[in-house]
Amino acid sequence: MPAHSATTASIPVNITIHGLDTETGIAFRDFAVKTKASLNSAAKELFRRALGLPTAEEAKRIAEWNRVCGSLSDGAAKDLHASLVAQRSIDEELWK
Repeated sequence: MPAHSATTASIPVNITIHGLDTETGIAFRDFAVKTKASLNSAAKELFRRALGLPTAEEAKRIAEWNRVCGSLSDGAAKDLHASLVAQRSIDEELWK
């Protein structure tokens, strides 16, 4: 577990990277173009990936999932899960 909490307010960290080799610089710019991101946003995304953190898009999905699922009581969550189990099963009779 990291030494900081995920709920900790954003702590500004600014860095400058000097002297990237040509291959890395090209790959970095290509990544930014491919993802339609600024170099700054691309760097943030690559840092998150390298550190094993969810990407920005994954973090949005996780937050939305937690917002929806976190709002269910334990009983409602169990009922929802039970109702979805039937949707995941195959009725063999229907496939004959």
